[in-house]
Amino acid sequence: MPIIEKKKKEKKLLELTASIVLKYPEAIQIPETSAKIVLEDDNLSIFPEGWGTYVFSYREILKAMANDYKLNLILNKGNELVISKLGYQYDDFVRMFIKLRNGALLKDMLFQETLKKSGFEADFSFFDENNTMQQTGKTEFVFYQTSLVLLPEQGELIKIPFSNIWEIKFEDYQIEIKLDKRERVSITKLGDKFDLFKETMNNCLNEINLNVQEFIKSIWPEIDFETLNKLSKLIKEGRAIEKKSIETIAVNFWEKFEKALTRTEVKDEYEFLKAMNKQDDVYLGFKKGLMGKLSGDYLWFLIPIYNDRLGNVIAFETAGEKDKGRATYFFRIVGRNEFQKLSREDLSKKVKEIVSKINNGLNAINFRREPIYLPEEKLDEPEYVKYKFSMAKIPEIQLMRDLFVGRIIHKDDKQWQKDVLELLAFNVESKNDLEKWINTNEEDEESLK
Repeated sequence: MPIIEKKKKEKKLLELTASIVLKYPEAIQIPETSAKIVLEDDNLSIFPEGWGTYVFSYREILKAMANDYKLNLILNKGNELVISKLGYQYDDFVRMFIKLRNGALLKDMLFQETLKKSGFEADFSFFDENNTMQQTGKTEFVFYQTSLVLLPEQGELIKIPFSNIWEIKFEDYQIEIKLDKRERVSITKLGDKFDLFKETMNNCLNEINLNVQEFIKSIWPEIDFETLNKLSKLIKEGRAIEKKSIETIAVNFWEKFEKALTRTEVKDEYEFLKAMNKQDDVYLGFKKGLMGKLSGDYLWFLIPIYNDRLGNVIAFETAGEKDKGRATYFFRIVGRNEFQKLSREDLSKKVKEIVSKINNGLNAINFRREPIYLPEEKLDEPEYVKYKFSMAKIPEIQLMRDLFVGRIIHKDDKQWQKDVLELLAFNVESKNDLEKWINTNEEDEESLK
């Protein structure tokens, strides 16, 4: 860990003395030493006696664990900072540290989302898909354009996209939110703000549902109310929609959805890739831009391609984003050795699982693509380090990076199709799952931010 000299003077929010240990993966850099510790808006600074000055931005702290009157901070590259012997200031220090860190990381995770409502404090418990409690305690709730954010007094922030909410119950001044991955959040002790919380939540969900209905009617103006109601319960903004699921409700809607997509700039790409999909398990989706008319709404597709000749990939692309370069992204479905052993039925099940995880990852980063394709060394640069936390916090993002085979930037149709076939051939021939396809024709990546 290099010693860093501070470039600008920041306001000190809390200063105290404690003991610290700085560990590298293979050794202890600083043994237990008394140190002055300073919390500022963007950084935590330590001044260990006889060891110089160290500054850590909240972004490079991948995980914080407060236990047994110690604060363990997991840093980049497997380093760890342990702070102890805080005395009577322990609770205040941990509370302020977590608030500052969550605030800094929240800016990175929201990606220009509009604040809807804040000022809610209550108790919460967060349970994973196995009904095991992962976090509990007091938290602040903040409503944004597409998500509800929990900022616990002690623990990691939790971002819940509204599109991930499948059921919500308001009973006896308690709230239970069930999510699509079988996770759930229980909320109590909202006090006199219970009704306002309920109203705000319903307004946000109604707005999301209105977006869905407006989208459906925009491509099917004559739709009847009953079908509209059924479709709007199935379709969620930002979620992948499988053809088979739609057709159980309305075959006509899938046809109109496809026509809407093929009226965009990705028509030829969609039809070319779809022709390689022999299982008829194509996925489509739509998402409203975060900046309204300035960014526009866009459509997107996920097309699985899995057979002995073309290999096993899922192609992803969006249409309708303003002022953006275009590229098609390819993800591996399973390991290349595993692919040869699985039946088509097993592969089909795996496709559903991977599509869902890719979809969750895309929603977590609001469909930004840099976290998918940027090499590791780029993620340490100031412009991109914000993605480090998301990758540590949300496993689907790291999964997308692991499954990422390559991307093909659009120049012209002939070159694009040639590159697609080359990428698919590479994916069949390569035996190393870590190997990525390198596009020798790729333009400056800055055009695709």
